[in-house]
Amino acid sequence: MVDLDGMYRLALEKSLALKDFRKRLAYRKLKEEMEALGRTGQRKTVLAMSGIRGVGKTTIMLQLFNELKNSFYFSADSMLARTSTVYEIVEQAYRSGYENVFIDEIHKYPRWIDELKSIYDDFSVPVLVSGSSTASIKKGCISLGRRALNIPLNPMTLGEFVYLKEGKEYTATIEDVLDKKLAIEWMAGHRETEKHYREYTEYGGFPIHFQERNTLFRTIKKMIYEDALAEFNLSEKKVDIAERLLGFMSVSKPGEFSFTSFSNTSGYGKSTVIEAVTLLTELEILVPVEEKSPQSKAKKSMKLMFSHPNIRSAVAEQMMKKPDTGWLREEYFIFHMKELGYPLFMPKKMKKNPDYEVDIDGKGVLFEIGGESKTRKQFMGRDGVVIDDERLIVLGFVQKTDQKQPKMVG
Repeated sequence: MVDLDGMYRLALEKSLALKDFRKRLAYRKLKEEMEALGRTGQRKTVLAMSGIRGVGKTTIMLQLFNELKNSFYFSADSMLARTSTVYEIVEQAYRSGYENVFIDEIHKYPRWIDELKSIYDDFSVPVLVSGSSTASIKKGCISLGRRALNIPLNPMTLGEFVYLKEGKEYTATIEDVLDKKLAIEWMAGHRETEKHYREYTEYGGFPIHFQERNTLFRTIKKMIYEDALAEFNLSEKKVDIAERLLGFMSVSKPGEFSFTSFSNTSGYGKSTVIEAVTLLTELEILVPVEEKSPQSKAKKSMKLMFSHPNIRSAVAEQMMKKPDTGWLREEYFIFHMKELGYPLFMPKKMKKNPDYEVDIDGKGVLFEIGGESKTRKQFMGRDGVVIDDERLIVLGFVQKTDQKQPKMVG
């Protein structure tokens, strides 16, 4: 028999330690999803929360466990759970009257996909699972098919960082970013938000940084040496190359990434460099920005960026260097535009290349990222925006909602 009482007590102790923590905005959506599953008479879809280490998945699950009545939480890698199977634990919790089940670190359990299939088929109970290996959870959801719904949890936006820190919610629209006059008006009415911008680019995207400095770099190391080794079946030598690549990128100057150039500089074979980049992209540590319509795959250009400016800052700090401010601005811009669901590309070759082209409501808008020294010359008469720090701040508070077609006043 599973020691349900012992597992429940352990979950309560963990959740009570978080009782004073503010809830991430994703908490609301997940709570609504779990409550909706509880109301339907149909078989309960398994919700799978994916997201890189340190974004707060465990905290959200424990907060939900604490608030939703008759809930049961356990971690699949705990000592108590290892004495049984995930299926048996869920079966006993279900038959004991628990109405919601939360399973953390599910990817560390060897047969988790097969057992979740059986749980879905045999028990009518809402289940939310999560794991620190994003790639594993996403692949698992593909295998589970209609049985599972993947809900990604990304790092925080600037707006959410301010909310968690001060409990204040501010909202802006994409039009407030694109229209210079509206951007000035927004900043004039929200001057108190400016003080958080620099802090955010350094560490504000990850709740773990509220606890202790340098935590993010240790988290990145775990992702590379634990998640990658387990999920991608690579040798430790190849995984070590991935860490070296991050160090190189964190202090390098802006420019297009060349597999050949890095191969020549580092001494590693080009195929090995491609494997390392693929690994880091799968782990969501890096994000490639490619041309919208390259002439051919062989000739396509690519910028290789950190998925969030905090990751660059954390790695550069370990290299005892300060990260390039321009790179931090660009990664901040890329992260927030992707959070809003806008496709983002490298512009097609122009005489003076702007930094990015973003599809906003079906219209390609060019962006040049930087301060007062930047001009509109790069746009060659096309719609474009020179986005300085003030407009980047406004972008950080844009909500992911249906918005009106924006006007262009660069």
